[in-house]
Amino acid sequence: MATTKLPAAVMWDMDGTLINSEPYWGESEEALLARAGKEWDPNIAKTLQGASLAFVAEYMQKAGVPDLSAEEIIEFMVDYVYRKEVERLPWTAGVTDVLTMVRDADIPQYLVTSSPEPMARNLVEQAPEGSLHGYICNETPVPHKPSPEPYLLAAQKLGVDIKDCLIFEDSVPGLTAAGKSGAAWVSVTGYSSINARELGLAHNFIENFDGLEMGDIARFFSERA
Repeated sequence: MATTKLPAAVMWDMDGTLINSEPYWGESEEALLARAGKEWDPNIAKTLQGASLAFVAEYMQKAGVPDLSAEEIIEFMVDYVYRKEVERLPWTAGVTDVLTMVRDADIPQYLVTSSPEPMARNLVEQAPEGSLHGYICNETPVPHKPSPEPYLLAAQKLGVDIKDCLIFEDSVPGLTAAGKSGAAWVSVTGYSSINARELGLAHNFIENFDGLEMGDIARFFSERA
């Protein structure tokens, strides 16, 4: 018999899950390396997917941008991508319908991302009205993913038990954090450069959110490892 129990809250990663901003980040990395007279390698984007900005900055310094500080690298990339996202958020197929559907079911939702505060705020502001109750971001004073702490803090802010939550994620750090948190979680594969199934990082998988219904939300919540 199909379960009808729904999660107490739904939590969302940002890049690669709610939106596909990876091309924007790749463009920023390419522009940064070009300024330093270095050639772009598309594999860089795959290597850095889901990583914290501090890690990205350190990597870029080693990759050929030693003349800029980590802070300057982060500032350049964030400004580049932020301007792109203000212009147009590249929503994952079907996801705004799901945000609206979950909101209308009176289930609170929270954004949990390693992206900077301006980007997190911009997404919450452009999301369907009232769908996202807040965000955890790069500046939030909590250990970053793959630590589960960002998700535990989100549950605390919503006043729910993390075990009663459902998380959507796409990257190795994010899926690891979700798996450690105690919540149920789903791997979003459409824009991911990893094979989460082979890596054993999830047990529920979707390519995008097209056609997703509340019955699917209930099923994802009930089918946990």
